[in-house]
Amino acid sequence: MNLASFSAALAALTCGSMTSSTHAFVAPTRSYQQTTKSQQLQQKQVLFGIMDEVNSDAFDLSSLLQNDDDEPSNTEMEQAYEMFLGQLVFSTNDPRIDIMENYDLCADPKWISWLEKKIGSTRDVEEKMALKDLSDMIIDVKKRVELSQAKEEREAQEAEEAEKNRIAAAEADMETGRTMSGTDVLRKAAAVDNAGVDNMVKEQEGEQKKKTFYETDLTPEIRASYEDMCSKVLPPYRPGDSAESVVFNFYDQFDAQFIKVLNERAEIGDTGSQEVLAALANEQQKRVNAATEALKEVLSKGEPMRMEGAIVKLAKEGRIDEPFLLLLEANADQAMAAGATGPAELMKKLRKRAMAEKDKQSATKEIKLLRQLLREDDSNTREQLLTDAFTPKEALIVSS
Repeated sequence: MNLASFSAALAALTCGSMTSSTHAFVAPTRSYQQTTKSQQLQQKQVLFGIMDEVNSDAFDLSSLLQNDDDEPSNTEMEQAYEMFLGQLVFSTNDPRIDIMENYDLCADPKWISWLEKKIGSTRDVEEKMALKDLSDMIIDVKKRVELSQAKEEREAQEAEEAEKNRIAAAEADMETGRTMSGTDVLRKAAAVDNAGVDNMVKEQEGEQKKKTFYETDLTPEIRASYEDMCSKVLPPYRPGDSAESVVFNFYDQFDAQFIKVLNERAEIGDTGSQEVLAALANEQQKRVNAATEALKEVLSKGEPMRMEGAIVKLAKEGRIDEPFLLLLEANADQAMAAGATGPAELMKKLRKRAMAEKDKQSATKEIKLLRQLLREDDSNTREQLLTDAFTPKEALIVSS
C-alpha cells in the first residue's frame, strides 16, 4: 500500500466515523426538517486538518480591535494621550516648539479637556504644577495662532475691499470720461501731468506727519491679546486684593501696549481701568523715588571704586531695577549735553557695572546672554559674546 492509498483510507475512515457518530446523536423525536438542518450544520463544522482550523474564524481577532463605529476605545485613547503627554514632557526641545510642530493634536478640544482632568486628578504637587505650566503654554500658543489667523483674515478682507473700491472708482472715472468734452479732456490731461509732483509732495508731508507709537490705533487682535492680562489686573478682585497690590505684583508686565489698552478703556468710562492707571502712576513714582535715593547713596561714596562697590551691594539687595538704570542713563545724557565729559563717562561706567551686576542675579544663563546682546551696539562684540557663550569650556583638572 502506498502513501496515497493510506491517506485516502484514513480520510474515508475519518469521514465514516464522523458520519456514524453524527447519526448516533440525532434525537428520534425531531422532525425531518430539523434533523436535516442539524446534519447540514454539523457537516459544515467538520474539519479535516490543521489548515482548516487556521482558515476558520477561530483565529480572527479583528473583532477585539474594533468598536461598532470603528472608533478607538476609551482605553486606547487614554493610552494615546499618555504617550503624547510623555513626548511633550520629556522632550529636550522648547515645549512651544513641540506644541507648534504638533499643533493639531495640542489644539484638539478633547486633548485639552483630558489634560485638564489629568491636572485635577493628580495628587503630586510638582506634577500638577508642571502639567499646569504645559496647559498654560498650550492655551497661549493656541490663542496666538488664532490671533495671527484673525489678523491675516482681516488684512485680506481689507485688501479685498480696497481693491473693490479702486475698481469702482476706476469704473466711475471711465463713465465720467465718456461724457467729457474736448476741453475737459485737456484739463484732465494737465491734471495727470501734475499728479506725479503732487504725489511726491504728499509723500514727503506724510513722512513728516508719520504717527508715533502712541498715535497708532489699536487693532482687534491687540485688544484680544490683552484680555487675559485685563482679567488679572482689573476688578473684581479677590478678598484682600486692591488695585495697588495688583499693580505691585504685575508691575513688570505693564508694557506700553497694555497701557494703551487701559487708556482706551479709561477714555470710554471704565472705572476699573482708571483706578489701575492711577495706581500704576503712584507705583512708578515710588520706584523713581527709591531709585533716586539709591543713586544718591552711590554717589555719596565719592571715589569711583567705592561707587562700584556700592552698586554691587545694591545688586545683592535686589535694589537695581529699570528706574535705577534709566536714572543713570538720564544723568549721563544731561552731563554730556552740558559738556561735562568726566561726570558723563562716570555715569556710563556706573550704569554698565549696574547692568552687569543685575545680569548676575538673572535666573538663567540664557536671560543673561540675551540682555547682554540687546544692550550691545557693536556687532563684533555681539559676535564675540555668542562665540564665548557657545564654546565648550574645558574643565581644569588639578592633580592632588
